[in-house]
Amino acid sequence: MSKVEIYYPNRVDCMPDKKIFLARAGARYGRIEETLIHRVNELFLKALERIEPAVYYTTEEITSLPEEVIPSIFEAVNQVTIFLSTLGSSIDLLISQLAENGKTFDALIVDSWASEALEALNEHFDRSLREKFGKGTMRFSPGYGNIDLRVNTYIVKELLKVDQVQVLSSGVMIPRKTTTCMIGWCYEKR
Repeated sequence: MSKVEIYYPNRVDCMPDKKIFLARAGARYGRIEETLIHRVNELFLKALERIEPAVYYTTEEITSLPEEVIPSIFEAVNQVTIFLSTLGSSIDLLISQLAENGKTFDALIVDSWASEALEALNEHFDRSLREKFGKGTMRFSPGYGNIDLRVNTYIVKELLKVDQVQVLSSGVMIPRKTTTCMIGWCYEKR
């Protein structure tokens, strides 16, 4: 097994496109009143202050990984980078506090923003991997294709050994704004 590394990105690397996160929340940017835009911007900044982004990753020879971890689309792959990205538990706490205090709209906006922030983090890290390794497969996550979501237990606890993330028996992870991903490489590093 290769060494597990940790990357701590800048918060700005997690900044989602405002139109995309508002669409996730069910709103259209061009049709929102100015007072509402002001409130959304406040929530955007509040959420940005609360995230604790981190990426745990390793690159392994495909032959060293259990079969149930390898997507069927990784046929010609000889190396796989597997990573876990998280925004940390503080953003989950903020969303819960807003909901518990009856601020449903605020909780919805922050939850939508955090989902898109996690995807922005994944895109950022994906680009950095491709700069290092070149062209690879699409980014793939457990729960899609032939990979069961419960594979997260192996990835988080055995491969990456991330103690800060809990994996439920269903494969769902806590903090909620956490994901595991993998990219296959068809040739050696440059």
